[in-house]
Amino acid sequence: MGLTQLRTFHYCATFLSFSKTAQHFELSQPAITKQIKKLESDLEQELFIRAGRKLFLTAAGEALFEYSSQIFSLYEEALDKMRNLSEKKRRLRIVGDLNYMKMNLSAFFAKAYEQFPDIEIEIDTAENAKLIFSGVRDKLYDIGILSANYTTIGVRDRLLREDNICLVASTVLASRMRREPNLQPPLLFYKSESSYSSFLQEFMHRNSLSDQNRMTFNSLEMIRQALLMDAGVAILSEDVIKEDLLAGRVTILSTPTESLKIKTRVIYRTDNPMLRSIEECLKLIIDETSKS
Repeated sequence: MGLTQLRTFHYCATFLSFSKTAQHFELSQPAITKQIKKLESDLEQELFIRAGRKLFLTAAGEALFEYSSQIFSLYEEALDKMRNLSEKKRRLRIVGDLNYMKMNLSAFFAKAYEQFPDIEIEIDTAENAKLIFSGVRDKLYDIGILSANYTTIGVRDRLLREDNICLVASTVLASRMRREPNLQPPLLFYKSESSYSSFLQEFMHRNSLSDQNRMTFNSLEMIRQALLMDAGVAILSEDVIKEDLLAGRVTILSTPTESLKIKTRVIYRTDNPMLRSIEECLKLIIDETSKS
């Protein structure tokens, strides 16, 4: 079992996808599959099983994933130590949901360098909350921002904000819907692998909203533009359309059940050697989030 094979397995187990692992390493999927089969042959253990389009770890795979997580956590820790010895600047790595950071942390980006001139800040984005959490847990990142509630020993979280999810339409379309009760405009729906998308899906099911006449987007901004063009109704959190609500361009529609809230948290490890800098950075993130 070589380090390359183990690394490939680790990312396959993290993504639960050979194709995403292939994209991550910029390799072909057959090359990834070949490495996994060679590793399974060396270990005389089956590590993955398929059920339809989904990939799952076997018991042996789960056991190996625990070890690989520890190994690559130590590996990254060793690399960080070497970097800190060879570089003047310390490095603070932040990963978070792309949509959230675009909407709420633009002011933080502008002020971060001014407040932390001796720290090199790296910003990454990820749609999947599980990847954000495991990245912080495994010490690949120092700070994670996600809309989920994963917990483990040594990882602390703070609530950044709560946003209501609601069914909305442009004010013009909402007025037309009141005049024409039988009107059924299409549902403009955001679909991705993010936790945000799963919250929207849950809201739709809670309120028994039909998805038969649905237009699917992978961009919240595209949905907002379509909404303002009276193209349909949309399920969105209030922070996405807050300016439109204040300006009267968008109206919240009534739904059978109470609104669902998206809770966005920031997470970090309490044993991080840069804990003091992390807490100062968190204060700035929380301050700027409260203003947005």
